[in-house]
Amino acid sequence: MASAAPFYIEVNMKKLLTADPLTGKKTYFHGEADGNYVSTEQPVSNILDAAKEEANDWRYGDLMGNTQKHKQKVGEIPAVIYYDLLKKFGQPRDNPKEWLKWLEQNKDFKATGGKLV
Repeated sequence: MASAAPFYIEVNMKKLLTADPLTGKKTYFHGEADGNYVSTEQPVSNILDAAKEEANDWRYGDLMGNTQKHKQKVGEIPAVIYYDLLKKFGQPRDNPKEWLKWLEQNKDFKATGGKLV
């Protein structure tokens, strides 16, 4: 009678599932003793720099008198954070007040110098 070989699961394992070289976004599988989970990481320094540059270019009254410019960019949110907020607040067009409030509380992601709410 043959005996079965023991089966071991590596505890505290971190395995790369996907990597996007364009955005730097990486998704990992974590095997822990108390359960498994998936995490996503994305570097945001370039996004923060772009938002800061746009906020510095903002001028009060910039939209006044320009009938062709009806919208203004208000933020630059990394994809990882955006999808987390999407679950929390719903679509920006359906719940703009919460999205704008979040941007006011997280000013590093604002792409405008004006007050949003």
